[in-house]
Amino acid sequence: MTSDVIEPVQPGWRATAPSLRVAMDEHAVAWGRIAKSCLFFAVFFSGWSLLRVGQINLTFSDIAFFACLGIVAVQGRLNLMPFGPLTPYWIAGLAMMLGGLFVSSIINGDPLRWANVASQYTVAYLFIPLLLMQQERRLTRILPMLFVLGTTLSEAIGIATTFVFTYHDTIGLLGDGFITGNDRLGAMAGQPNPNGAVVAFSLPMLIYTLNIKAMPRLLGLVCAVILLWGLMLSASFTGFFACIVAIGLTLTVLGFRHVVRLGLVMAVALGLFVASGAPLPKAFQTRVGSAVESGDINQAGTFVNRSELIAEAWTFAENTTVIGMGVDRYRELSQYDNPVHDLYLLIWNEGGAVAFVGLMTMLVLLVIMAIAGLKRSRPGGAMACAVVAVFLIYTASYPHMYSRMWVMPVMVALSVIYVRPEPARGVQDPIPPDPVAA
Repeated sequence: MTSDVIEPVQPGWRATAPSLRVAMDEHAVAWGRIAKSCLFFAVFFSGWSLLRVGQINLTFSDIAFFACLGIVAVQGRLNLMPFGPLTPYWIAGLAMMLGGLFVSSIINGDPLRWANVASQYTVAYLFIPLLLMQQERRLTRILPMLFVLGTTLSEAIGIATTFVFTYHDTIGLLGDGFITGNDRLGAMAGQPNPNGAVVAFSLPMLIYTLNIKAMPRLLGLVCAVILLWGLMLSASFTGFFACIVAIGLTLTVLGFRHVVRLGLVMAVALGLFVASGAPLPKAFQTRVGSAVESGDINQAGTFVNRSELIAEAWTFAENTTVIGMGVDRYRELSQYDNPVHDLYLLIWNEGGAVAFVGLMTMLVLLVIMAIAGLKRSRPGGAMACAVVAVFLIYTASYPHMYSRMWVMPVMVALSVIYVRPEPARGVQDPIPPDPVAA
């Protein structure tokens, strides 16, 4: 019979290796928690454009995102194939769009302007997917709820402010978009139309969050009331239309019983609103109500000459098929001193046909990925389809869309679909946990 003898450990690196590994693991976990907190902060405040550094397009949410991205990159945890086999096509589309804008800016415009816009597009359409996609399911299920809560808090702050202050009281501190001169609410989004957009993004995410039981129903009802109230105060016709499309699409995909449930909730909410005798916000009645009643959407536009801008853009497009005007040149050449409020026409005019094809490639891929997500998760796919639909609606009514408030909700919705594959039961995952999910 033999006995186990514990030999004395000799000094040297062999003795310290296990303790060193433990210390390194603890260090990685600590940084992972910091990265996760930064990511949560970035998603929560991604719709708060007013929280920015001076007048440049760098928000506090962006700073938190870059901090998270830096930690994950240093630890070597970035997934370079965020969309799986579709990733090369996505990168090719982005490269074509930026390449067309670059050549056009070199010939007709200002390369420095291109550098600024290209960096913004790269962060939004490349770095955000690199960080958000292929994360663990337990992490991605939280992100839509965080976006909803962040938007709800923004609307709550805006609604409360309207009871106490006016446009003249807030313009000095919060700018002319938090509450506009005609009493429209921009809240922390900074302007009424983007405010309507973040609400439209939030509603399908709220339905998803309630569907997976990640949020109590009572809290969900409170969020819904505040979001819809903020939407009415924004008096954004595009936001109103996008919300209808988003809710309708989400419920249609989820099934009939969800339509019935929401119908009952909306009937109760409408009954309570009518019983209270509260009037609709005047700005909502003027812009949205009159447009719906008359069927004339021209009554809902912010810029009177928007249709003239589109007609002008089609005229310019005849001469910008090969080489465009260059980045930010449309505003200078337009007789209205404004960029055309249509992303497709703007990219065509400023970057030429190559840039336009690149843009269309990415938009088509968004639709394909959202629809394909229905096979992986019906609730997640329904949310992704609705959020992508909202994004596409705004591409037809906005110029350059590189701000993270436009792209973050789209990628948050897709991250629920493009999660890291879970290891088979009983088989240990050979891949260490991602620091963001630590």
